[in-house]
Amino acid sequence: MKRALILEKMEDGSVLNYQNIDLLNLSDGEVRIKVSYTGINYKDRLSVDASSKVVRKYPMVPGIDFSGIVVDSKAPDYSVGDQVLVTGYGYGTDHPGGYQESVAVKQEHLIRLPEEMTLKDGMIYGTAGFTAALSVDAMEKVLGNLEGKKILVTGGSGGVSSHGVLILHKLGAKVSVATRSLEHKEYLESLGAHEVLLFDGLLEKRRALSTEKWDGVLDTTGGEALGNILTEVKYGGIVCTSGNLSGIRFESTVFPFILRGITLKGIDSVMVDHTIRNDIFKKLATSWHSENLGRTVKNVISFNELREELLNPSEGVGRVVVDMNI
Repeated sequence: MKRALILEKMEDGSVLNYQNIDLLNLSDGEVRIKVSYTGINYKDRLSVDASSKVVRKYPMVPGIDFSGIVVDSKAPDYSVGDQVLVTGYGYGTDHPGGYQESVAVKQEHLIRLPEEMTLKDGMIYGTAGFTAALSVDAMEKVLGNLEGKKILVTGGSGGVSSHGVLILHKLGAKVSVATRSLEHKEYLESLGAHEVLLFDGLLEKRRALSTEKWDGVLDTTGGEALGNILTEVKYGGIVCTSGNLSGIRFESTVFPFILRGITLKGIDSVMVDHTIRNDIFKKLATSWHSENLGRTVKNVISFNELREELLNPSEGVGRVVVDMNI
């Protein structure tokens, strides 16, 4: 038996409760992970709202990312005692996720935790840190060395944007952050923001080509602002977009692309190639690691506190990490 936090669909919504459930036998190519840490992502909070339709089948154990130790293996590439990490691949929405004491995982969905990274740090990064890192990696492929480059980050104090600021600052970029309010200006500056701007300024209509401002953009919001941002990207620059908090539609012309040669790069963290995952987390563990990583954490809670935090979020900014050992 194991303990799990299970989401069930009801006629008038959904219900979330702890339950004891049976351990299932492993299939060939699977391992069983004793979960050490998991976290609360934006998608996890959406999952407890049935109207969001994030969860595709019920009952479901939420938790889209988790880290832990292999305790049983029917996979040739992993042995008992290996420290591993899981993000994406539909865990927590299509397959039982990290909000349980142990999880059966296909070996192709695992990455081995870099030796320089702790299980806790793996979940401080989680899906948000991985998504931000994918964006930064795409920027480097287009812009080369990011030192001194002017980079705009949208999303304020959100998870992806916070990690984006942290990584970009580590790489020497001059980071401007667009936020809905200046309430968290000090927090963003502590992560390395050079400048904090009000997001509303990005909603002001631009000409088809405006003054060139940004070498690169890490966009987490989408919507109308994205169309305006495209007009301000420098020749040969890049915009990496990974979210839709401000909407799913934007308006643009072909001019930024055919007259300035900019790149618009979509960032997906769910189905990323296994080799790329390993490379990105290796960078996060070494050359991209910041001593200020802990500043992106709002709180560390126990598994027993997880249900209440999901249903009644605590105040503050930063990621909630769940320590399954407390």
